[in-house]
Amino acid sequence: MEFPSLGEHCQKKDCNQTDFLPLQCKCGMVFCRHHFNDHCLSGECELAPKPKEVNFENDDQIYRCSSKGCRKGNLHEMLCIKCNKHYCIEHRFHPSCPEIDDETMTAKIEQFEAPRRQFQEANKFLQDKITENIRKALKSSAKVKTASKIHLMRIKQKALGPKSIPVSDRVYFAIKKPMDMQPKPVTIVNDEQNIKNIESIALDPDLKGTVAVFISKKWSLGRTIDSICDTCNIRNDNNQIGDTKIRLFRQLDGYCISPIKMDVEITELLTKEVLLEGDKLVIEYIDNRVISNLEDNAQIFLS
Repeated sequence: MEFPSLGEHCQKKDCNQTDFLPLQCKCGMVFCRHHFNDHCLSGECELAPKPKEVNFENDDQIYRCSSKGCRKGNLHEMLCIKCNKHYCIEHRFHPSCPEIDDETMTAKIEQFEAPRRQFQEANKFLQDKITENIRKALKSSAKVKTASKIHLMRIKQKALGPKSIPVSDRVYFAIKKPMDMQPKPVTIVNDEQNIKNIESIALDPDLKGTVAVFISKKWSLGRTIDSICDTCNIRNDNNQIGDTKIRLFRQLDGYCISPIKMDVEITELLTKEVLLEGDKLVIEYIDNRVISNLEDNAQIFLS
């Protein structure tokens, strides 16, 4: 034996197992945990500690299970919607509850659902109001920075992503998921002179239909797309041979972020302002032949 002096043998007859955390009674006998309880409950030893019982009737903070023979208690009340009695987790869905008619059941369900629905309606009204206020603020150059910060703050509050990313490395975006897996039509521009410049960029603060995510600014574009697809539950076959590929687009102008070069870092895209933190981005499927035949300096836009 590797540690012969560690632990003690249980003195219960026919047990004698070695317990590394033995329990010793005041009478001097040593037991394993299981047989120590048996020793205390046997009543044979006057020195053994007596088990403590919870007085459910006198303790207002504990709710006793209504199931016959159950002595379990809970600190929080869990009432059955049929009989309005408290039950523990084990007997939560008990078969002994009397059936009630559909009308009464509908009324009880409505009673529980009404506050939730009221909260959702109030929250929707509040979010719409915030969106409208940000949109108005963006019309004033003096308030643009403040409005943009509020917009980014709303994204951060709901953002999903890998928890392993340090907070200092996280950048946040709002992602619009594809409606289906069909390749979307695109416009290819080979001459930069033919690209229509956007003189004034207007931030759209409406987050409806988007998923707030965060990624690492140190990642490559390819890894970023993979992470966004995992977070948003989007099928991603970029690493397989197929007819379609997933690419990332700006919702503002439909511009494809680096359609060919997947190893470009997010930091570089942010520095060149190809991406801005808080952008609304679109994940879409496009025909793989478009990418295969693309010239090095060509740009892609959603049609």
